[in-house]
Amino acid sequence: MKQNIFRVFALVALVFVANCDYKTPVYEYFPNMYDSPARESQEADSFASNGSASRIPPKGAIPVGYYPYPFAAEATPDTLPGPDKGLKNPIGKASLGDLMIGEKRYQTYCTPCHGVQGLGNGAVVGPAPKFQQPPPSVVSDKIRGWSDGQIYHIITMGRGLMGSYAYQIEPEDRWKLIAYIRKLQEFEVKNKKAN
Repeated sequence: MKQNIFRVFALVALVFVANCDYKTPVYEYFPNMYDSPARESQEADSFASNGSASRIPPKGAIPVGYYPYPFAAEATPDTLPGPDKGLKNPIGKASLGDLMIGEKRYQTYCTPCHGVQGLGNGAVVGPAPKFQQPPPSVVSDKIRGWSDGQIYHIITMGRGLMGSYAYQIEPEDRWKLIAYIRKLQEFEVKNKKAN
């Protein structure tokens, strides 16, 4: 009985396969927009009023993943944006989780130049030819005196030989990184007092 059922199914399948040829049109059911009506960038478009497929974005449109940063890229050390200009740390008191994320970002992006303890003695300062200007110590009195907003600006825009890390470090993680740098600074102050 089972063999007969198998033979019938095999015969039906053979009839269907034998009926197919390359001249027979293919019918699509529910194409789900596989054939997109999208236009190429320089292609003519009869729908648009100017006849072009390229469209100017509406005024005030912000690209996906872009965070507006209102502070000028050309800031001098005296005009770095701080809390007086509206660039305040939104985290406040950092939690242990914030500090752990900050430490991870520091180890990934900052340690090669600034060193594990923030003394400006990272691997790039080592046996390779010396920088014209070595990376600064992030635990120095000068940087300790900067506001969180000033450090945030330097991470975002870069300064001197340090390039911008705006594309590598998310804005929220930059604040966590600053919280970790503040902990390094506290540790350095305690270390100096102990010695």
